[in-house]
Amino acid sequence: MDGILENFNDKSVESTFTSSDVESNKIIVAVCCIVSILFFLPLLMDKNSAYCKFYANQILTLFVCLLVLGIVCAIIGLIPVIGAIIGTVAGIAALAVAILMAIGAFKGKAIRLPFVGNLISIF
Repeated sequence: MDGILENFNDKSVESTFTSSDVESNKIIVAVCCIVSILFFLPLLMDKNSAYCKFYANQILTLFVCLLVLGIVCAIIGLIPVIGAIIGTVAGIAALAVAILMAIGAFKGKAIRLPFVGNLISIF
């Protein structure tokens, strides 16, 4: 599992995280990775935290990607058999990405989403 996470770990960002910051916020950030609509909660916990800002951006990116994926799957879902298969595979893949991101956040790593992790940097 650590080998998979290391492929997406941004070491330069991770070096900005303090251990006390990670310890005090890791549970709420991990929960927000799974329930991505709560992307703003890490910022409410600690507005000045590099860890919370990084994960607020990553969770917002995940949320936007899940919205787009849901719309695409709804359109493809109109195709009887292929739509159901693609929707199921996409849902399982999205859940796997969210779980891996939550595990990385809980371990204090700076897990950046593949391909889209640099698109949104609001916070």
